Amino acid sequence: MASNGNPLPMHPSARPKTLMESLLVAKMEQATVGHPGKPLVRTDSADSASSMGSVTSTTSDFCRCDDCLLGIADLYAQTPAEENKQKKKPSGWRKLRNIVQWTPFFQTYKKQRYPWVQLAGHQGNFKAGPDQGTILKKLCVKEEKCFKVLMKDVLRPYVPEYKGLVASDDGECSYIQLQDLLGDFVSPCVMDCKIGVRTYLEEELAKAKEKPKLRKDMYDKMCQIDSNAPTEEEHRMKGVTKPRYMVWRETISSTATLGFRIEGIRKGDGTSSKDFKTTKSKEQISRAFQDFTEGFPHAVPKYIQRLKAIKATLETSQFFSNHEVIGSSLLFVHDRFNANVWLIDFAKTIKLPEEVKITHSSKWKVGNHEDGYLIGVNNLISIFMTMLEQQPVAVSPPLTLPDPPEIAEMQKHEENT
Repeated sequence: MASNGNPLPMHPSARPKTLMESLLVAKMEQATVGHPGKPLVRTDSADSASSMGSVTSTTSDFCRCDDCLLGIADLYAQTPAEENKQKKKPSGWRKLRNIVQWTPFFQTYKKQRYPWVQLAGHQGNFKAGPDQGTILKKLCVKEEKCFKVLMKDVLRPYVPEYKGLVASDDGECSYIQLQDLLGDFVSPCVMDCKIGVRTYLEEELAKAKEKPKLRKDMYDKMCQIDSNAPTEEEHRMKGVTKPRYMVWRETISSTATLGFRIEGIRKGDGTSSKDFKTTKSKEQISRAFQDFTEGFPHAVPKYIQRLKAIKATLETSQFFSNHEVIGSSLLFVHDRFNANVWLIDFAKTIKLPEEVKITHSSKWKVGNHEDGYLIGVNNLISIFMTMLEQQPVAVSPPLTLPDPPEIAEMQKHEENT
């Protein structure tokens, strides 16, 4: 008891820890494994996943900036000698504010950062951007040129924002800096759909036909998917030509028939799948979409709305009218609160020759440059519309409810009198 009659404040070790405090202490102890006795401080990293480190300098003072771990964490990390050196204790509000800022358990209060989810393409093409809300993608000159044009086109709201070039630390390669489309989502579910009736350029096919040679690696890939796909001659030679493989690959999925195929799906719980090489029929696609959106009933109508807006914008886009869009994808993202779709990947998108005009919805023949992009968009809308029609209809409560028995009895009595 103090001289003024008030009880002395308890040292934190003398009272049970709250759940919040226990979580903080456990995390601090985990971060100091291998460094016993050393307190924790914030490092220079802005990323919360790597923002804690052991003190390696001789100083034992905690950083007092607003971004550091204060309050409750200080009480458990400091030694008694350090506690005596501390002249001013932080206020209760400052404690809570800094706990919220530092603790990953409360990151919903801040704009979150997520690693870029790469579902398709060559691994290692992406890395975290220098600024929050951005990612870096390895430079492709064709793609950068497309983004510069798209930033001035009506399609701009439907593609990631282009923020310029960034050189790597060693100066050996460059990256394009793009808006991180996942940044505003919480535990997002992501799906990559490759759009179009083919994923190779006509010039790629022509080049492969110039000097065709048997490829054992492509023969092996073909056999892994369907051992009956190669002809007797191809089985005997144990090889297929690249043009043969390129054309065959599009026919085993929904690319050639529906104008799109699923490249990969990643759920909010971290599970992912790329096993869609032979997902071909509308029924198979629909089952995959249903699994993707299960538990998120708001996603399907929002996807439909966004796809219809994309279609209408494509039909008025100058960029779309004079480009052959090959190997591009639509990225579907949803969480518990929102859902959205964007156009991504323009590494194989090239400007059409002046004399060539395409509809993006006609059948492709060698030389006509048709990509079938709108065929894919139309089929996506159709499949999602069918899914929406099959969703259980929510039953609205009746507009009027029956009166309680005592009220009904009183009304009946009044009528009789």
